[in-house]
Amino acid sequence: MKTQKSNQSKNRSSKLRGVLEILLVIGLILIIPLFFAIKSVANAPAVQGTGTPYARATATSAPQSKPLISSSPSIQTNAKEPPPCTFPLAQITTSQSTPENYTFSEPKVVLTAPKGNIYNIAEWLPDNQQVLMTEELGSSVEYGKPAPESIELYNPETGNTKVYATRPISHELPAWVPQLNAVVYPALNFLGKDQNTGISKFTHQIWISYGDPATAQKLADNLPQLPFAVKPDGSQTLYFSDKQLSKWNASMQAIPSTTSFDPTQWDYGKARDDNPVSYEMAWQPGTSLVFLYSEGAMDGGGYTFILNADTGRVCELKFGGWAQTAHWSSDGRYLAIIRSTTYGFPTYSAELTVLDTTTGKLTTLDVIPQEIEGQHYVDDFVWAPDNRHLLAIGDIDTSRNSQDKIGLYLVDFVSGQSVNILPAYALYTNSPQSMAWSPDGSKLVVRCPTQTVDQICFTPVHNGQ
Repeated sequence: MKTQKSNQSKNRSSKLRGVLEILLVIGLILIIPLFFAIKSVANAPAVQGTGTPYARATATSAPQSKPLISSSPSIQTNAKEPPPCTFPLAQITTSQSTPENYTFSEPKVVLTAPKGNIYNIAEWLPDNQQVLMTEELGSSVEYGKPAPESIELYNPETGNTKVYATRPISHELPAWVPQLNAVVYPALNFLGKDQNTGISKFTHQIWISYGDPATAQKLADNLPQLPFAVKPDGSQTLYFSDKQLSKWNASMQAIPSTTSFDPTQWDYGKARDDNPVSYEMAWQPGTSLVFLYSEGAMDGGGYTFILNADTGRVCELKFGGWAQTAHWSSDGRYLAIIRSTTYGFPTYSAELTVLDTTTGKLTTLDVIPQEIEGQHYVDDFVWAPDNRHLLAIGDIDTSRNSQDKIGLYLVDFVSGQSVNILPAYALYTNSPQSMAWSPDGSKLVVRCPTQTVDQICFTPVHNGQ
C-alpha cells in the first residue's frame, strides 16, 4: 500500500512539474516580446518622429530650487507622467542672433481710460501700426455676472480706435488672424445662477469678429476650457474640445482630425482640488509644437508640457518650477518663461528663464541687479525682434512700505546685462499682458497707470547700428 501511494505521489509531482514547465515556457513566450515592445516605446522620441538621435535633457538640466511634482503613492489614478522632452524640439532653421543697440525715446501718454477701466495689451498687428488690446469696462451690471470688456484695435500714433467685439471679462487675450483681418477670442457665456447653490454657471465659447461687434460669429461652444492658440503665421488655430484636439485653418474652416486628447490623463501630480487643470498655450513659430503650461495650485505646482498639435503626443519640460507667463522668440529657437518655484498663493517669481530648444540649455536672468535691496520679482516681459534682448517689468518689494519700485529693464540674455530704461515711470501689471513691441522693432506700447486711472504710453525705439 505504501508503495502504491508513493508511486501516486510521484506521478502527481511529475504531472505538476510538467504543468509548471509548460506555464514557464508560455510565460517566456509572452514576456520576451513585451520586453522589446517596452524598450522600443521607451526609446522613441518624445515629440519628433524622425528618428534623429537627440540629446536628452532631463530635470537635472534645470536648477532644482524646490522638489518637482511627483505622483502621490496614496492616490489611485490612471494619469501618467509624460516622457521628458528631447532636444532639439523641432528641426527649425535658426541663425546666431546679432544683438541690436536699442535706444528708447521719452514715453508719451497716448491713451487714458475712464476711471475704473483697465487695459490689456495683446499684440502688435503685422502692419506695425495698430495694437490689439482689450478694455475692461468697469464693474458688473449684475451680481455674479462678469463685467463687460471690449476688444479693440488702437493706433497709438493717430489715436484711432476701432471696437471689434464685446464680451464678459475672461482674462484670456484675443488673437489676430491676418489672412482674414479678423479677431478670434474666447468668451464666457453667462447662464445664470444655480437656484440651489447660488453659483454662477457659464459655458466656454470661441468667437470671431471681422470688425463689427453686431455680426461676430460663434465658432465653438461648451468647451472644457477657454485658452486656445493661433499659429504665429495665422495658418491654424488650436483648441480643446471634448477629449479631442480641434483645429481650424486660416479661413477658420474645421480641419478634419481624429486625434484624441484628454488633458486630465497628464495630471499625474494630482496637486490640486477637484477642478480640472486649465492650460495656457504658446505656439512655437515654424513648427506644430505648442507649449502648454499651468500655474501652481494651492497645495502644489503646475505643469510645463510640449504638445504636438498634429499627433497629440506630449512630452514634459522640467524647469525646476512652473511657468506663469511664456513667450517664444520670433525665430522659434528660444522659449522664455516667468518661472515660479513658490508653492501656494500668491505665486510670485523673480526669475526670467530662457530655454534654448536646440540644446536644452536653461539660462536664468537677473533682471534686477542683485545689489538692489529688496525682494525681486518679474511681472511681465516681451521679446525684442533681434531674438536676443527682452524687455521685462521688474518689481522690487522692500517690505518696508506699501509702494513697490517697478522699472522696465532691457535684458541681453546672452551677456546677462540688464538696464532700467524707464526708471521714472510708474508701471503696473495686474493684467494678462502689459506691453508689446512692434515686429519691426521701432515702437513700444506699455501700460503706465497713475494711482487713479489706467493709461497707455507710447515709445519710439531706435536701432543705433
